[in-house]
Amino acid sequence: MNTARRYDFNLPWPAVFICAAFYGGASAYMVYLAREYVGLIFAFLITLSVILGILGLFMIARRLVFARVIELTDDGILYPRGFPKTHSTSIAYADILRIQNHGDGTQAGLTVATGRGTFAISASYFTHIDSYRAVRDFICAKTLIVIPREDRREPLKWGDWRIWGFPEPILRWNEPEDWPRYRTHLVKSKPLLSRFIRALWFFARCFAIFFIPWLLLRLLDVPTAEPAAYVCLAILVTLFITLIYHWFATIWPVYCTEISFRDNGITRFFGKQTADWNYHQFSNWAIVERRYERQSVLILLLKGRSGIISFAIPDIGIRDQLARLLHDKGISHTPELKPPWEDVA
Repeated sequence: MNTARRYDFNLPWPAVFICAAFYGGASAYMVYLAREYVGLIFAFLITLSVILGILGLFMIARRLVFARVIELTDDGILYPRGFPKTHSTSIAYADILRIQNHGDGTQAGLTVATGRGTFAISASYFTHIDSYRAVRDFICAKTLIVIPREDRREPLKWGDWRIWGFPEPILRWNEPEDWPRYRTHLVKSKPLLSRFIRALWFFARCFAIFFIPWLLLRLLDVPTAEPAAYVCLAILVTLFITLIYHWFATIWPVYCTEISFRDNGITRFFGKQTADWNYHQFSNWAIVERRYERQSVLILLLKGRSGIISFAIPDIGIRDQLARLLHDKGISHTPELKPPWEDVA
């Protein structure tokens, strides 16, 4: 018999009032600014004021009319989402990779990570703290994850796997330093002219985003910045964006990350950011070897629905353990897989 446990799961009233007051104040300020303008700008500010006012009313209406409930079944979590009307997202216990525990008392919370994203369960969203504890304990029991009490006198150090949640990884390693050097070498070995043309095309598209709205306002006789000053500013901003988000990202395509394999999936740590995948998101795998500066670079390739992702492997011991683990998870070994960057002309 499939039983369910239902608990109220709503934004606290103080937070609702603060958000509503913010939107209301911003709406009033737009009306105040609109007094100084006429025509298109006046209409824009009034429209923005109305939108902000409606959002403020929605904050209160959602809390009163669309009360949210989190539901725990025998198979998974029905997590409430959506605005203003709530719908539920199903989170199967079998898809939960890791659970992070945060804080104590009314400031406590859980972050449940799956291959489809993370889901926050804050104690402040429950009517009673006992309801939060019941939800936390039930989820831990269903996932067989034990979250021990941490000794606050000994804070966790950066790099400790417990920062990123429980259970303990089956395999965990940092990608070798040869990995970014190898990938950067591949990029820099391409002709400089083709790389410059790609950067120029990125610059042109980015500049158009800034220039076209300004040009339309000029054609509509709306007061705008002087052409010379605006164009110079747009060029400087576009150059900065091109340098940071295109050129540097192109010549330095990867950097060393931390990889963790758990029973239900994989986690990659990007400094303070993470990416998670469940094993059923991958259909094929292969481990390839490439030579660089008289050294071997071992690369794990995992093929998913959206493409192939890659991890650098530090040694043959990890390689052999990965081969056994992926075989046990039912992912097909496909030696013909190639790194995606080798298929790019």
